[in-house]
Amino acid sequence: MSEQSSGRAANSGVGTDDAHVADGGSDADEGNDVDDADIVPAVRDAFVDAAPRTVAEVAVAAAAPRDAVADALETLVAEGTLRRREVTTTDAEGTERRAVVWHLPAATLRERSAEGAVEAGDAVGLAIARMAFPGASRMMRDWRRDAVRAVVEHLREDGPATAEGIVDAVYGPHSAGYDDPDAWWDCVRPRLRSVPGVVHDDGEWRFES
Repeated sequence: MSEQSSGRAANSGVGTDDAHVADGGSDADEGNDVDDADIVPAVRDAFVDAAPRTVAEVAVAAAAPRDAVADALETLVAEGTLRRREVTTTDAEGTERRAVVWHLPAATLRERSAEGAVEAGDAVGLAIARMAFPGASRMMRDWRRDAVRAVVEHLREDGPATAEGIVDAVYGPHSAGYDDPDAWWDCVRPRLRSVPGVVHDDGEWRFES
């Protein structure tokens, strides 16, 4: 059961770095394991919160080639699932850099918040409430939202755990419609990374209050 690391931003335009130039094939594309038919759903599922993401970041989260991810992103923009915009940042040397990012529409985030309503001031609960989850029905999405909550609660109460330890402790009572624990972890893992206070380090997950 593998742990995926966060991707590096892919910038384009003024003052781009060598690591941020092309969205086409590269060594980073080797080892991707998503079938072509699954790329659009995998790309959609990479957007678990309000954070904008670059092609490179989505490619890592979706475990798919960047050129295929770029096509999937445009498909999702065309159908209204995502929004696309250009941003400009300034690095430490004062060089302006432009990047194209994709993000969930505000209406989608409001809908997610309504589905997983939480008390004001609960940063963890709010982050989970705003996450996008796969599922054809609200009930299925809520099951998967509850699975992430259960993992966070496990880390809070029982301390650090490996991926295997989390699956052993939480998957059974919170399988969330998944028959396979690996598929369940593929859903939980990227969302767990977006929960405030959750840290992944040296093969272990822990919650820091």
